[in-house]
Amino acid sequence: MINFLKKSRFSKSEDGAVTIEFVILLPAVFYLFCLALETGLWNAREIMLRRATNLVAREVRLSTANPPSYEDMKAMICERSFFSAGCMQSIRIEMQAMPVSEWRNVSGSTPCIDREEDYEPVNNFGFGRENDLMLVGVCRLFDPLLPGTGLGRRLPENSDGEYGVRITTAFVTEPRG
Repeated sequence: MINFLKKSRFSKSEDGAVTIEFVILLPAVFYLFCLALETGLWNAREIMLRRATNLVAREVRLSTANPPSYEDMKAMICERSFFSAGCMQSIRIEMQAMPVSEWRNVSGSTPCIDREEDYEPVNNFGFGRENDLMLVGVCRLFDPLLPGTGLGRRLPENSDGEYGVRITTAFVTEPRG
């Protein structure tokens, strides 16, 4: 009889009902929060790198008489980028003249730095002449903020767990006057 009263009292009690919903929904809400945080940070990094690349491309476009070297261009992009920590070691730039007729056939993306390789791979970095169409590609490696959750788990491209943010921009070299 006592067991029956305890069971009926327990089955009618609603204490702890909110706890069950909390335990069920917390992982989903936490996952969405981590996904939104990582996506926002990735987007901010991409926007800041795009801005820095476009500012440097404008400078290079106007300085046809004295174009910067590869290392100078890396430094210029890194100093204009908001996320500048470790930039010089994790950025790669390609710049090449491209005939206007081949503009439709532009494909592929700039490869990122591979820190496991002992050698520096061949880099397409050259300056155009007056009125040349120049294609600039930049790849910068970043560490995910939350590597084990959400988007951070799906982003890594290399063995160090970093992902590449790639930017491509184009400009026409100004004639010297």
